[in-house]
Amino acid sequence: MNLNIAKKIPIHVGLFGHIDSGKTAIAAQISDIISTAGIDAHPQSKERGITIDLGFTSFVFDDYIVTLVDCPGHADLIKVSASSIEIIDCAIIVIDINKGPQVQTGEHVIMIESLNVQNIMIILNKIDLYKGDINTEIEKTRQFFSTTSFGSKIPIFAVSAKTKKGIAELKQGIFNLIKKLDIKRDTEGALIIPIDHHFVIKGKGAILTGTILKGHLTTGKNLEILPINAQGKVKSIEIFHQTVNSAKAGDRIGINFRNLDVKQVYRGCIATDSKNAFDFCEIIDVNVKKNHLFKPETRFGTQVHVTIGMHTVVASIYPYYELNEKKIQVTISRQDKEFKAFLWFNEKVLLRKEKNIMLISRLDLPPTNLRILGAAGLVKKHETENGPELFKYKIKKGRVKNPNHAQGITCIGLAESAIGARKIVGKRLESPFTTILGTFGTKGAVIIGIEPNAKIKPNDPVTLRELRSFHLKKI
Repeated sequence: MNLNIAKKIPIHVGLFGHIDSGKTAIAAQISDIISTAGIDAHPQSKERGITIDLGFTSFVFDDYIVTLVDCPGHADLIKVSASSIEIIDCAIIVIDINKGPQVQTGEHVIMIESLNVQNIMIILNKIDLYKGDINTEIEKTRQFFSTTSFGSKIPIFAVSAKTKKGIAELKQGIFNLIKKLDIKRDTEGALIIPIDHHFVIKGKGAILTGTILKGHLTTGKNLEILPINAQGKVKSIEIFHQTVNSAKAGDRIGINFRNLDVKQVYRGCIATDSKNAFDFCEIIDVNVKKNHLFKPETRFGTQVHVTIGMHTVVASIYPYYELNEKKIQVTISRQDKEFKAFLWFNEKVLLRKEKNIMLISRLDLPPTNLRILGAAGLVKKHETENGPELFKYKIKKGRVKNPNHAQGITCIGLAESAIGARKIVGKRLESPFTTILGTFGTKGAVIIGIEPNAKIKPNDPVTLRELRSFHLKKI
C-alpha cells in the first residue's frame, strides 16, 4: 500500500464478543493491513481455532488509519480482553444473530462501560444462517442495550462475514462513528507506551509493540522498560510496516531496540522516558463504582483480580465507609452502587500518577456468572509498609435481668467480671437503651439507662457496639 501512514489520524477500535461470534472473520474482511501480531497470529490460536490473544489489523479510510484490536471471546481469556481497554477509542460488539447476546457479551459490555469507553456499535453477524426476521432481531438487540448506559439508539449493522453481505455498509458505519469522536491526544510530557507484544527478529534484535498513550518518540532515544528496570536505545520505529523517524500519542508502533533483553519483558510493561511518572506500590486507596448486575457480596478481604492497563494482578479488597474521619470495615451487597476500599496486591504494581482507572473482577467465579465487579479509581497509595488503620464494631450481647430493681435496670452478659463491667461504664447502647450507668454486684452485671416511654421486660436483648481500631494485615 503506497501511502504515508504517519500522516493519517490514528483511531483504535476494540472488537469484542462471545466466542464464535465471528469477530476475527469480520476483522479479516474489513482490514487492509495485518500487523506482526495480527489475525490469530499466536500458534495456539491456529491450533485451537479460537482467538487467544490480542490481534491487530488496520484499514485506511479517508484521513484515518483505523486499527482493529481483536479481543478473545473465550470466558477464560477475559483478562486478555480487559487489557485492550486502555488503548481503544471506541468499541464494536459482535453478536451471533442466531444466538443473541450471551454471557461474555454481557461481560464485555460491562467491562467497556466500567472503563469509560463511551462510543460503541453493534454487529449482528452470520445473517447467512439466520432464518428469522432480521429487523425483529435488531429491535431485540436495542432492547438489550437499553438497560446499559449506551442506550437503545446505538448503530447496529447486520452482516455476514462469510458472504461479505453488509460489509461495505459496516465499513462506512465505522467511519461515521469515528468522525463523531472527540479525541484529544496528549503529545507533551512523559512518554508512556504499554507493551502488548515482544519478540526477536533475526538480524534485527528485540522488537516491542504497543500504542503510545502519551508523549512523543524519536529514533535514537533511550527508554526505560518498567517495572523490570531494563533500558534500551530506539534503533528504528515502524507504523504498520512503514519505517518512520518519529511517532506520537495515538500511534501504534513497533520499536526495534538496541541492548535490550526481550526475555525479561512481559505484557503490561511500560516503555517510558520518565520513571517519575509512575509509582510502584503494594497498597492503594480506591473509590469503586460497582457493576449493578454483580450479585455476590464483597466481604472484607475478598480476593479479586485487578486489571491495571495491560496487566492483571491478584489483590485482596477491604471495603470501608467513613464516619467521623474513621474508616470502618463493611460488607458490600448487590444493592450498593459505590464504595471505598483498600486494595492490597499480592505483588508490587506499577501505577501511573496522572490517571488510573482499574477493572476489578472475580475470575474465581464460574464463567456462567457476570464476573466484573466494577471499576476503581485511584485515590492515593499507602505510603508505609504497615497496613492502614481501620475500625470495626465488636458486638456484645446481654439481656435485661431486672427492669424494676431499686438501683435501676440491671443487665447481665455484657461483662464477665466486675473489672470488665467498670471498663464499659459510659458506653452507649443500642435503642431502646441509652448508656451503661454503672456496675452492679461483683459478677459483671451493670445498670443501664432507657429511652423515655420505652417499655421493657426481663430477658429483653441489650446490644453494645464498640468501635475498635486495628491495622490491616495481609491475608
